Amino acid sequence: MILNLFIIVLMIFLTAFFVAAEFSLVKIRKSRLETLEKENNKRAKLALNIVNHLDSYLSACQLGITLTSLAIGWVGESTMHSILAPLLSYVPLPSALLDSLSIILAFLLITFVHVVIGELIPKSLSITKTEGVVLTVAAPLHYFYKLTYPFVWLLNASASSIGKLFNLSLATEGDEIHSEEELILIANQSFIKGEINEKEYEYLNNVFEFDDLIAKDIMVSRLDMETIPVDVSIEEALKFAIKKGHTRFPIIAKTKDDILGYVTLQNLIKEYLTAPGQEIKKIMQEPIIFIDTIPVKLLLSEMQKEHKHFAILLDEYGGTSGLVTIEDILEELVGDIQDEEDHEKELVIKLSPTTYQVDGKLLLSEFEELFNIDLAQNNLSKTISGFITNYSLEQNEPLQVGQTFEFDNLKITIIEMDKITPHILEVKRV
Repeated sequence: MILNLFIIVLMIFLTAFFVAAEFSLVKIRKSRLETLEKENNKRAKLALNIVNHLDSYLSACQLGITLTSLAIGWVGESTMHSILAPLLSYVPLPSALLDSLSIILAFLLITFVHVVIGELIPKSLSITKTEGVVLTVAAPLHYFYKLTYPFVWLLNASASSIGKLFNLSLATEGDEIHSEEELILIANQSFIKGEINEKEYEYLNNVFEFDDLIAKDIMVSRLDMETIPVDVSIEEALKFAIKKGHTRFPIIAKTKDDILGYVTLQNLIKEYLTAPGQEIKKIMQEPIIFIDTIPVKLLLSEMQKEHKHFAILLDEYGGTSGLVTIEDILEELVGDIQDEEDHEKELVIKLSPTTYQVDGKLLLSEFEELFNIDLAQNNLSKTISGFITNYSLEQNEPLQVGQTFEFDNLKITIIEMDKITPHILEVKRV
């Protein structure tokens, strides 16, 4: 009896050992073990070797769990039954029923102890104390693996052969490859549980969304481009550049479709100090040009290769679609970048419970979300200003201050124009 109880306790603790080893080996970061190895940690060196042959050692863990579980079932049930039977003899029930009851209780008791002590506790410990558990189990697991290597090899070979027989590719527990959707879900769960903060979560989401962006999604549109005519002097160009507050400007011949090059504010200042009356074409640089449907990740790569911070984008007909800067691209990854000269401007101002003042640069998608309306349909405009401009062209109505448009329950009035496009709009719920 005492020997049987000792065997049960021993088998439960061995089960706990193999369960802890399995979970901790799957969870441990290989990079952490490599760091410990560089610090001459001998246990980390052995653990790293185990992680490098993870599938074989996981098979050894599963073999150990199976053998100890079988031993517990073989010895445990009969031992618990022999302990419970005398205790149940005092219960006023038929002996046949008592015998069955003691077997059931013995099974439930040994299962409870096995699951709680042999599996749940070591699993939780290996998840919360992964590094310590791995370093502790590495040596004994290594010796167990060496001892049972022939049997482990036979099991793996048999599983592989049976898998091939049914044309199955057996997955391994050591695989850590995740799809993009799985990584997004992991990031979401990590944010919910407080493992990463809101800003880190935003960065991760931006990285995944970045892969789907094209240049047209992030460009400064043709309508919003600030350009400098080629026939102006450096002094005139510098005054214009300082007024607008940008660092790079396209140089045009007559229209925005005739872009000849570009200048930087730095070069304008430098040349102004020596030859302020000189024509600007003397210092303009050749731009790099791309189609506006180029993926942003490819555009970034090309701009880095050419050492350019500024690119001109063309539409499908060869006309100027817009421009994009390195800053525009980086903002898609890290959010808005504002320097000392940038001043944040409210694009939507609430004038009354039903009336709003809206800047024409407000993204159409944000406008639709704010006012709970679907305007886009077949309109490819990026901003509310572009939408109104295109809509008026479709209706053959020239744009002017005071002009009103009605969409569902919204009344949109042009308050201020910027040359040929709406600059400030009044939006009223009706």
